[in-house]
Amino acid sequence: MGKQKRSEYLITRARYKSIKAFDHRQMENFCADIYKSGYEDGRASVPGVDVETIMEAIRSVKGIGAKRLYAIRDSIEATFKGAGEDKKEE
Repeated sequence: MGKQKRSEYLITRARYKSIKAFDHRQMENFCADIYKSGYEDGRASVPGVDVETIMEAIRSVKGIGAKRLYAIRDSIEATFKGAGEDKKEE
């Protein structure tokens, strides 16, 4: 790896020094904050899922009848509803 130019550093010298002085709890909190920030950025970058588009794709598969299609829809909706509830609890 080559050296980065000074303007490319994301952490200032003062912030770097304060990070070096962190105790275990402060470091865990710092890392958790970075992780949460990255997770939120990643989640925001993914477009939402349209169940109707998924159902159209499944409907076009030979051998999938109405009964099986409704079972698949119920399963998909339950899965996404559960994922939404998990996010609300955070």
